[in-house]
Amino acid sequence: MEHQYEKYCHNCGAIIDKQTDLCPKCGARQANFQNAQTNVNINVNQRWLITVLLCGFLGVFGAHRFYTNHILSGILQLITCGGLGIWWIIDLILIIIGQFKDKEGNYIKM
Repeated sequence: MEHQYEKYCHNCGAIIDKQTDLCPKCGARQANFQNAQTNVNINVNQRWLITVLLCGFLGVFGAHRFYTNHILSGILQLITCGGLGIWWIIDLILIIIGQFKDKEGNYIKM
């Protein structure tokens, strides 16, 4: 949840200090206008939706893992058919409840 002195990075969606010019996670320069917050929320929501859809339809092949840059575990899911379906279902639940992280440690949530 965003606090009074925090904002979302317009590039990666990480929560950062409101007065910073560069995101410490991705290094992107921050915009100095009010609409930047709205754009970030749309990008974060789209990222969550894409991850849910990839996991739901292609999760047994690890597509959501490749999308979130978890390449090694994506290959393992591809080889094991999503951990015989168990790993895939656990990932789907974690994504839906907002507890799944990308490679950089950012939560992918709606």
